[in-house]
Amino acid sequence: MGSTHSQLIVNFSLRKEIFFVVIGSVVGAFTMHLPRIFLDLFGNSSYNVMLLVMAKVVNSSQPEVGLVLHFFVATIIGIITGIFLHRVLRFNISKIPKGLVYGVISGVVVFAVFAIPVSQIFLGPNTVEILSEINPEMTSTQIAQEVENNFLSQMINSLFMHIVWGVTLGITSSLLTRKIGANYLCRVCNIEFSNIKTYEHHNENVHKNPSSKMKKILILGGGYAGVGVLNKIQKTFESNVDVNIDLVSESNFFLHTPMLPEMATGTIEPRHIATPIRKFCRRARFHQSKVVDISLDSKQVTIQRMSDKSQKILSYDYLVLAMGGKTNFFGNSNIEKNSLTIKSLDDAIIIRNHMISMLEDADQETDPTLQQKLMTFVVVGGGFAGVETVGELNDFIRETARKFYRNISHDNIKVILVSAGEKILPEIGNLGEYSKQALQKAGVTIYTNTRLEDISNDIAVLNNGEKISTMTVIWAGGNTVDDVIQKIDTKHHQSGRLVVDKQLKLEDHPEVFALGDCAFSVDPRSGKPYPPTAQHAIRQAKTVAKNLEHKINGVGFQEDFIYDTKGSMAKIGKNNGVALLLGHEFRGIIAWFIWKQYYLSTLPTNEKKIRVGLDWFVDLFFPRDITRLSSVFHEKKITV
Repeated sequence: MGSTHSQLIVNFSLRKEIFFVVIGSVVGAFTMHLPRIFLDLFGNSSYNVMLLVMAKVVNSSQPEVGLVLHFFVATIIGIITGIFLHRVLRFNISKIPKGLVYGVISGVVVFAVFAIPVSQIFLGPNTVEILSEINPEMTSTQIAQEVENNFLSQMINSLFMHIVWGVTLGITSSLLTRKIGANYLCRVCNIEFSNIKTYEHHNENVHKNPSSKMKKILILGGGYAGVGVLNKIQKTFESNVDVNIDLVSESNFFLHTPMLPEMATGTIEPRHIATPIRKFCRRARFHQSKVVDISLDSKQVTIQRMSDKSQKILSYDYLVLAMGGKTNFFGNSNIEKNSLTIKSLDDAIIIRNHMISMLEDADQETDPTLQQKLMTFVVVGGGFAGVETVGELNDFIRETARKFYRNISHDNIKVILVSAGEKILPEIGNLGEYSKQALQKAGVTIYTNTRLEDISNDIAVLNNGEKISTMTVIWAGGNTVDDVIQKIDTKHHQSGRLVVDKQLKLEDHPEVFALGDCAFSVDPRSGKPYPPTAQHAIRQAKTVAKNLEHKINGVGFQEDFIYDTKGSMAKIGKNNGVALLLGHEFRGIIAWFIWKQYYLSTLPTNEKKIRVGLDWFVDLFFPRDITRLSSVFHEKKITV
C-alpha cells in the first residue's frame, strides 16, 4: 500500500491498533491452550510440565504462574507483531480473509522468532530439571534422551498452538478493524469506505469519469425512520459506488425522544440521549439544513442552511420522506404562544429551566396565592407524552421542593393533567385506569373529557368553565406534519400525512417512499391505520430499505409492510409504570423495570447505553440536580 493510500486512513490511531491487537492476542492466548489441553487428555503431550517449566523461569513451582506468564508473553508478542504489520507493512485487515492471512503470518513469525529460541535457551534445561523432580527414578541421561526424542513432536504442537493463536488474533483484529477501525475517506463527498479498492472505484467513477449509472438516494429526516433507513442501505450498498446517499436534518443529532421527560427533570443528561447523525453517516453525506421545498415532478429538494439561510438544490432518483411531525395546536394561537412543548431537546431544556425558575421564585414568595400560582403546573394531553411528562414533573417538583425549597408549602403545589379523551393512555386498555389511580395517589389532579380552550393573562381556561391560575402550561396534545409536507402535490390524509401504499410508496410517485410520523399507512388485514410510533417507524425503515435495494438492483418484487404491534408501555412515576406486551399486562415496579430495559436497549450506541445506565444508577441514590442552565440555553418566552 502506497503512502497516498496510507494518508486516507481515518479513525485509526496507534492506540487503537495496539488495543485491537491486545484484545485479539488475549483471546488467542486463551484459545491456543485449548488444543494443548485436548492433546494432554487424548494424546501424548505434557502441557502441565510445560507450565511448570515456564513457572520455573520466574522461580515459581505453581503451574498457574506459568499459565499467566504464557498469556502475558503471547500478548506482548502480539502487540509487537501487530504494530509491525500495521505500521511497517501497511497490511489492511478489514476483510476476514486478510485477517486470516495476517493471523497465520503472525503465528508462524512468533513461532520461528520467539518460540524456538525460547524453547532451546530457557525451557530445555528447566524441562530436564522438572522431569527429574516428577520422575526421580529416571536418570538425567534418560530424561535428556526423552526430551530429545520428543523435540520434533513438541515443536509441531507448538507450531499448531501458535497458528491457532495467530488465526484467533487475526479474526478478532479484523472484526474490530471492520467495525471501528480503518476506513478510507473521500474528502470531497465526506464519505468513508472500509476497502481501498472501493475508494479507488468511487474516485474513478464519481470524480474522474462520472458514471451514468449513478443512483441518488435522498433521505429527509434524522429520526427513527430516517436513520433506520440510512443504517440499512449503507450496509447494503457499502461497496457499490454507483449509489450516492444524502441525508438532510434540521438537527445534527438523533434524539431518543421517549427519554425527554426524564431529561427535562434532570434524571438524564441532555447529550446522553442525543447521538450525532454524522456518527451514522459512513457512506452518506449529511446536510444540517431545513427543507423548504419538495418538487416531486422535477425530483428536486431545496434545502436551506441553518446559519446564513443560503439555499441549494439536491436532486434525487429515490426520495425517502421521514421528516416526522410537529406539535399541533389546532389553530389556537394563544395556546401556541403561551405554552411549552415537549417535542425536542430544546423543549426539554426550556421546561427544566422554567420549572427551576418557578421553584426559586416560589421559595421567595410570601403571598400564598401567588406561591400557589407559581407552583401550579398544567400538562395537556392524555397520551404517552403527556402522561410520562406529568409523572416525571410531579415527582421532580415535589421531591425537589421538599429537599431544597423549604419555604414552599406542600399544599400550594398543584400538578394537573388535562385529557380530551374519556381515559388516559387509551392504547393500553385497563392499564390506563391503573395509571390514572397511581398518578392521583401521587398527587396529580386529572381532568378527562376536558379540553384546554385558551390561555390568557396567566389563566388556563378549560372547556368545562374552570379557570386555573398558573404560570406553566405544557402542551402535549397532538402532532401534525411539517408545512413542507402538507404542500407536496400528492394524496394526503385529512391529518395532513402522506397516503402511502402497502410498500410505503406514494401511489403517483413510486420512486418516493414515506414513513414514520409523516406517513399514513393502513394495515391491509384490519383496514386500520398504523399508529405513528417509534416501534412502527423502526420496522417501516427495514421495509423501505429492502424495497430501495430491490429497485436499485433491478428486482421487481416490492415487500409489503405488515407489522403486529408488540405492545406499549409508559413510565408513570418513580419506580412505577405500565406495560402491555403481547397481550400480557404488567404494572408497578416490574413494568417500570421493563420500560427501563427496553429503552436502554434501543439507544443507538454502547456509549449512550453506558451513560444513561450510569445516570439512572446515580438517580437511585442522590437527589436530582437543580442547576439552572439559563446562561447556556435560550428560554422560550412565556407571556406572564
